[in-house]
Amino acid sequence: MSLYELASRLQNMTDTRKRKILLLTLVHPDFLPPVYSVAQVLRDEGYPVHILTFDSYVPAHIDLGPGIEIESVGRHHDLSLGKRLAIRGQYKQRAAQLAAENPLAIISFCAFTFLCGLKIRNKIPLIYHALEVADFIMSLFLKSPLSHFNNLRAIKKLNEASLVVTPSVQRSAWLAGRAHIESMPVTVLNTAYLKDKDGDSYGQYKQIIPATFLDKKVILYTGAVNTHLCTMELVQAFDLVNDQNSALIITGIKDNEYCAGIKQFVSQSRAAERIQLFPYLARTEMLALQANAAIGVCLAREYNDNLESKMMAPNKVGEYLARGLYLVGIKNEYLLPFKMKGIASLAETVSPAEIAVAIKDALAAVDNGNYKTAISNFVADYFCMQQQMKPVTAYLKGLGQ
Repeated sequence: MSLYELASRLQNMTDTRKRKILLLTLVHPDFLPPVYSVAQVLRDEGYPVHILTFDSYVPAHIDLGPGIEIESVGRHHDLSLGKRLAIRGQYKQRAAQLAAENPLAIISFCAFTFLCGLKIRNKIPLIYHALEVADFIMSLFLKSPLSHFNNLRAIKKLNEASLVVTPSVQRSAWLAGRAHIESMPVTVLNTAYLKDKDGDSYGQYKQIIPATFLDKKVILYTGAVNTHLCTMELVQAFDLVNDQNSALIITGIKDNEYCAGIKQFVSQSRAAERIQLFPYLARTEMLALQANAAIGVCLAREYNDNLESKMMAPNKVGEYLARGLYLVGIKNEYLLPFKMKGIASLAETVSPAEIAVAIKDALAAVDNGNYKTAISNFVADYFCMQQQMKPVTAYLKGLGQ
């Protein structure tokens, strides 16, 4: 081998190593699915991806295909403050080791990992993909001092990011003003990675749901269950609709007072046999439900005195649409474009009666069947991560030149 060939081979090895992208997330991607979607798009663009995170609440193997490595440093949830600080210290040490391998870029998805990225980056470009509204509110400081302290530091240091990304136009505008940065953050909507095929999920679907649900139009809600997301109103609305050809599935039921109220209502509902309440499911199970349901529900409500509620960017909307589900929601600025596309029915208010009207409209749309093409075209042309990530992949390509 000539000296030139050896030098060329060494250069190629160096270039390949530098093209790796390091993704840092405190919340496991099972519960922050845009991280998975971002990783898959980057992998398709030729970048090996390493995701550093903490344990999932409900561990399950997710087949993302080759080129994506997921590493956990341990459990972060249900720990005392001291133990959380200790495990975060281990996370920072491991992140520093990965950064020492000189990746092409680091992408952080929350205030904690953004601050971690700033500390370990050296000269590596750092992208802050802010998937949460990380604000500092003095009156709420004592409720979560560690998170609020990190939020404040992240806001103060935002101008040190190489590129800032948020999942909605409203959040981009808010963050630019809140942190006094000169350039508007890039908007990358919370969408799903669009695959040619979603795999054979029907077998798993049949194992999850009652056999009596198989011939019904399934209305699906996945995600957190609380008053902000109107889960009680959903089951009350489903009871009002009382459609014998439909079934309701809700995931994320916990052992708390709010969920106990839902269980109590369902037990007395005339539609009780057509309602299934699940705890948090493994992501593979949740994806099987999404792939085989007919309607996806997102009932996040807005509050006039809560700025964060006015800047919603729900993960589940992207996942529902990627799997061809018709949407049911509450009228708001984020969901109105989907109604205009003819792929969503929106309740005028959060009352069960109004949500019931939206459910009836959605069931009629599903019976009609014409919505599938509209969803497919909208997702492929715009509302998928392959399309949304184009500003970020263009930035990364510029780094390699």
